[in-house]
Amino acid sequence: MSKTVFVPEYLTDDYQMLTENIESYQDPEDPDLFKRYVDSLLVQLNKTPEYLASMPDQLAICLLFVVKLDCSKLLPLSLHAEPEWEAVKTCVNIHKSYRELLAMLSDNYQQQLKTALLLLCFYELDAMAEEFHAEQEQSEEHDEPEEHDEYEYEDRGEGPDQDDISEF
Repeated sequence: MSKTVFVPEYLTDDYQMLTENIESYQDPEDPDLFKRYVDSLLVQLNKTPEYLASMPDQLAICLLFVVKLDCSKLLPLSLHAEPEWEAVKTCVNIHKSYRELLAMLSDNYQQQLKTALLLLCFYELDAMAEEFHAEQEQSEEHDEPEEHDEYEYEDRGEGPDQDDISEF
């Protein structure tokens, strides 16, 4: 049994978007739907690389079938803090057909590319987005003010007089 891996806080939002997007394209009736979606994103990325610059989750989807990551080497570098690009790029193998595209992304959109690659690493490891904290959830519920309606007080004689309650 493998150890559960949790996505670091600096990637949580993008990771959640990545997994939700991938799940939304998983259709048992059309198993090629996701592959067609990725292909269309890659076509768009090749035409206008800045298209996905502000969407690291979508960039990660594009790279899903284009790169091979050495997650065993990349994971320890990225668990507690965001690693430098120089460390990340040593953990990436690129399909030869996409080397030029990745070189251009590395030159012009290095931060977005790095984030996308880190997202893919955690996705490949089937990481959990966040740890479950039952105690914190309970305390949050207790902090909320209780809402009371006028009928709750009637039993204790604290609510409005019977004359003030309208009949149905």
